[in-house]
Amino acid sequence: MFPTLKRLQRWAARCAFAAALPLAQAAPWTLTGAIGTHDPHLYKSSSTWWLFETTDNGGIAVKYSANGTAWTQGGPIFSSGLAWWKNYLPTNKTAMVWAPGCGEYNGLGYCYYAVSSFGSQKSAIGLATSAGGIAAGQWVDQGAVLTSKSGDGYNAIDPAFVLAANGDPYLVFGSFWNGIHITRVSKVNLKPPSGGIVNIAKDTASGIENGFVVRKGSYYYLFVSKGACCQGANSTYRIAVGRSTAITGPYADKSGVSMMSGGGTVLASSGSRFKGPGGQSLLADGSVMAWHAYDAQNNGAPVLFIGNVTWGSDGWPQAVW
Repeated sequence: MFPTLKRLQRWAARCAFAAALPLAQAAPWTLTGAIGTHDPHLYKSSSTWWLFETTDNGGIAVKYSANGTAWTQGGPIFSSGLAWWKNYLPTNKTAMVWAPGCGEYNGLGYCYYAVSSFGSQKSAIGLATSAGGIAAGQWVDQGAVLTSKSGDGYNAIDPAFVLAANGDPYLVFGSFWNGIHITRVSKVNLKPPSGGIVNIAKDTASGIENGFVVRKGSYYYLFVSKGACCQGANSTYRIAVGRSTAITGPYADKSGVSMMSGGGTVLASSGSRFKGPGGQSLLADGSVMAWHAYDAQNNGAPVLFIGNVTWGSDGWPQAVW
């Protein structure tokens, strides 16, 4: 007997629903729509999946999805750029934003982001907030909350927000210059105080950036991108992880190698077609990861990947592809 239209529709709805649920396998989801992306930051509110990404042509780029698999490009935040950004950009750029880290905290939408140029330590992490959350879209510029210049002990890019077990908010950031750092931020205005910055990961041989911390069980897990990004199919990015019982470290990989000494258990590296996976982010519970990789069959274009994270009985996340 041929299935009725209603049966087909119910079957399709069940398949779409299942695709958005965590699966007990380390395989990326099948994505559709606006999947060209770089440095995707994934966040899920009550009814919408959000993704914030690097752009070099204006504002803080935003995508959204009802199920996490079909993605629509939204309008950027601060589409015309902000006047103070020019202090950290090349003269031929007016709006270039990197690796935003956005979400919601106590009902307030927040979006940290970096303004810089490639290979420069002259960088700034900006903050925008939206009363009523991300969906309200009432974004207000809070200015630069952390900056760096040549000779500083860190580079103020790649921000990512995380809550400690006691509820204290922290900001993870950094790239290449002494690697990944972490600092507490105010519960009131989400800005860091002066001082209190802790270096938690280095890799002088490969380079390291895009630090992202997730708390799971009694551990904090530090996910990082190592190697070179932004070179299309020649990119050597790979995603690695270490863990610590304290949010400020010390972090070590599965073999016990300190992440301050180049440690990091690799979760994803280049395949035959998709090269340089990195720019990763996770949902706060560690169940889902988003990342980009470069398509060697399409001129090295950066492509969005999302997949469930399988956690082993030893407490470590397993390879994501």
